[in-house]
Amino acid sequence: MPAELCTQCNPDLAEVYKSQGDWCAEHGVPESLCLKCNPRRTFDPPGAAKDWCKEHAVPESKCTRCNPKLVARFIEAGDYCREHGFPKSVCPICNPELVKAAGEEPPTFATEGTRVRLASADTAREAGIQTVRLTPQRFAQSVDVTGRLGFNQDRLAQLSSPGDALVLEVQVDVGQEVTAGQSLLALASSQVGAAQARAQSATARLAAAEAAVAREEKLRASGVSSARDVDEAQRVLSETKAEQASALAAIRAAGGGARLGSDGRYLLTAPFPGVVVSRDAISGRTAAAGQILVSVADPAILWALLDVPEADAPSVRPGQRVNFVFDGLRGEKREGKVGLISPVVDAQSRTVRVRVDLPNPDRSLRAGTFFRAQLEVAAAHQALLVPREAVQRAQGRPLVFVRKSNALFEPVSVELGAGNDQQVEIVRGLSAGDEVVTTGAFLLKTEILKDSIGAGCCDEGEGK
Repeated sequence: MPAELCTQCNPDLAEVYKSQGDWCAEHGVPESLCLKCNPRRTFDPPGAAKDWCKEHAVPESKCTRCNPKLVARFIEAGDYCREHGFPKSVCPICNPELVKAAGEEPPTFATEGTRVRLASADTAREAGIQTVRLTPQRFAQSVDVTGRLGFNQDRLAQLSSPGDALVLEVQVDVGQEVTAGQSLLALASSQVGAAQARAQSATARLAAAEAAVAREEKLRASGVSSARDVDEAQRVLSETKAEQASALAAIRAAGGGARLGSDGRYLLTAPFPGVVVSRDAISGRTAAAGQILVSVADPAILWALLDVPEADAPSVRPGQRVNFVFDGLRGEKREGKVGLISPVVDAQSRTVRVRVDLPNPDRSLRAGTFFRAQLEVAAAHQALLVPREAVQRAQGRPLVFVRKSNALFEPVSVELGAGNDQQVEIVRGLSAGDEVVTTGAFLLKTEILKDSIGAGCCDEGEGK
């Protein structure tokens, strides 16, 4: 093995080969260079001037660019880099350290200027070549998330009986609009009946207590009664008022008004305007204590509950813009802003719950609807965006193809910025008005790299 390739002479090379997955752990040498695993393996020292291709920075005897007939042999031996078109063991792009060890500089195989000319515009159409003209668009770095809509929990009332009760009458149904204070259900309860009886009794005794206080105060003024008699009358009055208030509070806690009858009948009423969203009450059925009989919600503002991946959660802040897409509503779009962010990561999904208050004035959105959303985690700006399928990679660099005429296309190296699932920002390399190839970009890339993957069917030209 040449000294410049020896990993024992050059320990740093061992880590390079290991990082590329080219390592024979059994013999402690690069697998592609291991003579024990590959007894037929031969190689020429890349530093030998008599066997060195200066144009492509590989041994001349292994240069598949100068000798395309060698490609089949190296593919058969499993020693071929399809991305760059060289034997994998000496590929100057994958293994630049080998070139430097030979005292040379790694080559740059520029694709700029290598234009692809198709036979005609009809050929481009038949090949499925499609393009898009670049124009500045509003763009903000975003995180793609999913979630579902829910009712505003601050405007959702779930009404129940505080004790066992009999449902006498159901006065509303699901989907019905209700107003604040509107009667929803009529119930009867022995507990409420007892509270009503206490309230009725306390009301009667309250009138007597008030009269007693007035009488004692009058007698006190005449010198007939003592101060102790007046104090006693006032104490009885206070106790009676407290008993009446307690009984009325028990009735109100049941959801009805302060009715003073003693039949145990009372009403559940709507606490605010809204829509009946659920009902589990049937006339004649007994309801258990705490059982939710009817729910009323205000659908004017819904909660959009986003599931943000744990890795993206640190970049989410209150006030950031969120763009919603509802596939179930023919792709309808809405906008909102981040409200509250949960401080807890869900143990199962490893996501963080984020809440957005989403106005719903026309009530076209419904709780339980699933959605897709883009959460903008950076300030918006004007940018040139291309579909992701337009970006190809050659020699480890991103490039796009720009249409120069109906059948002439030129590859251009670009610098990419942020993006999303569909598009990516072009930071450098293109200008507004450029016509970029989307569908068919991969086909054009095979043409400019056809030396490494076989002959193509199109003509290439330098600056044609």
